[in-house]
Amino acid sequence: MSYRLLRESFPVARKAHQCIWCGEFIEPGEQYRHERSVYDGYMQDHKWHMECDKGFKVELDAGMDQEFIPYSNERPAAMKETTK
Repeated sequence: MSYRLLRESFPVARKAHQCIWCGEFIEPGEQYRHERSVYDGYMQDHKWHMECDKGFKVELDAGMDQEFIPYSNERPAAMKETTK
C-alpha cells in the first residue's frame, strides 16, 4: 500500500459535504479538512470533520491499517456534541 498526500487545506464549508470517515454531513460554517491524495495509484478527494480526522490519526497511531470503509465509522461523540 502506498499513500501520498498531494494537497491539504482547512476551509470553512460554504455548502454541505459528506465526511469520508463517518458519513455525516459537514454543515455550512464548519471548518473541515480537505485532502487530495493518491492511494495505491488511485486519486482521492476526501473531506473530513476535524474531529473525525483527529480520531482517524489516533487509530493509525494505535496500529490500525490505513485502509478503511468510507462512511462506516463513528463520529467521535465528545466532539460531535460541541459542534452542534
